[in-house]
Amino acid sequence: MELPQLNNLQLYYQKLEFIQATADQLIKDFRLVDEEITFSGKAETAYQELLDQVVPIIDRLINLDTERFFNLLYTVDLNEAKVKQLLFQDQAEPTAVAVSKYIIERELTKVLIRKHFSTQ
Repeated sequence: MELPQLNNLQLYYQKLEFIQATADQLIKDFRLVDEEITFSGKAETAYQELLDQVVPIIDRLINLDTERFFNLLYTVDLNEAKVKQLLFQDQAEPTAVAVSKYIIERELTKVLIRKHFSTQ
């Protein structure tokens, strides 16, 4: 596999191999904070399907259980400065949506990097 285009992750949103691995990673990481994510396996709608599940969980954790929220962020390995920016600066979209997109992007990035280096 050639070096993935990490600055253009949308290229991978409908590629089943990558989105399935991303869903698996999300399922695993969310399970660690006692939250459930499922995935139908449909590549065409995968990104939206995952986002639709992650957003309400993130919204609830931000508002009601910050300890579990920060445990999840640590598990996913998000950049702390970027998370603070998403949490505290005005966004064009709700905070839970912005953080959820960032979580999915980070999980996909990890999948792509793992795939790239496993084929070296």
